[in-house]
Amino acid sequence: MKKILMYIYSLHTGGGAENVLYKLAVFLRQKGWIVYVCGMLDEEPSFEKLLAVHGIKVIRLSGGHNPFATIARLVKTLKEIRPDIMLNWLYPCIITGGLAGRLAHVPRIIANLRGPDLKKKKIKVWIDRFMARAAYDGYIAVSQNVKDVFVRREKYPARQVTVINNGISLTEKYLHKIDRAAARRALRFTAQNIVIGTLGRLYPEKNQQFLLRAFARLADRLPETRLLLVGDGPSRQELEHWAVKLNIYDKIVFAGWQSDVYRYLKVMDIYVLPSLYEGHPGSILQAWACRLPVVGANVTGIRELIVDGLNGLLFALENPQELVNILLNLRAYPRLAGELGANGRRTVRENYAEKKMYAEYFNYLKNFPARNPRRKR
Repeated sequence: MKKILMYIYSLHTGGGAENVLYKLAVFLRQKGWIVYVCGMLDEEPSFEKLLAVHGIKVIRLSGGHNPFATIARLVKTLKEIRPDIMLNWLYPCIITGGLAGRLAHVPRIIANLRGPDLKKKKIKVWIDRFMARAAYDGYIAVSQNVKDVFVRREKYPARQVTVINNGISLTEKYLHKIDRAAARRALRFTAQNIVIGTLGRLYPEKNQQFLLRAFARLADRLPETRLLLVGDGPSRQELEHWAVKLNIYDKIVFAGWQSDVYRYLKVMDIYVLPSLYEGHPGSILQAWACRLPVVGANVTGIRELIVDGLNGLLFALENPQELVNILLNLRAYPRLAGELGANGRRTVRENYAEKKMYAEYFNYLKNFPARNPRRKR
């Protein structure tokens, strides 16, 4: 019976990486593995109680923001548990987890690479390069794009990076049960309102401020348009300030964190993702599952998913008016919007099924060889 410890900074239920970790932990537990999840649990609500229901032990690290204290606690935990595999998620856990795993002599240490972070500082890039050679045995990238960035910039050995794309459950039966009209009424949207929406943490890299600027121009042309922001984070106060400044606050709903994002996606007419960069955005897959026309920034991570004009539309971040024009065209040509949504749904069904993703994780972890202590790295 294999034993795995998965290490991540936060287990907040609103994060994409955290949701994949949670479901993967449950999947491995159902396969008979002994699963531990280790995290700082700095944000609520977290997955801690849900994981415990499935017999998965969650370990809190209490090192504050001191990385040395965190590493010390983690080394002690690893020596007590003695996992066969350690799977570290996201920066800085890839750094602290890699060092702790080496010090505790974990047989297999693997990193899960989810976002390319194109604004990463040089010192972080250098640390990543060192860790790639000194600590890790393998890497899982969520897209070919993410792999390419880490191989080119952080100099990760390409042969050790395996791509496992994100996937989602289409939840067909559940989606049919959602009453779109009732959900819109609950948010005080009328039948005449055109609802533009987006999901994600309110962080600078998600670039919701750009969406607000474009929406202000759109609302001048189509006063019945509304904007729905689902998510929360440190940028919320600034975004609310911008909404007031742009005189569109009364046309925006800040929905905050939501555990059931599909209920909010079903409210939308068009989905927009204006991020500065992405790894393999699950929110696009979720929007496609709801047959929404998707409009995304022409940036790394998004353009790898969207085939412009086939399953979505791309816009340049340098020009808010381009996004406005796209939204006006989708309003004017509902047939085009319907075709984009249908093609997006087909893209998910054929390429990004959740069962396929977890089966690939399972096979990768099950067959990953133990380290040869004499092997030169």
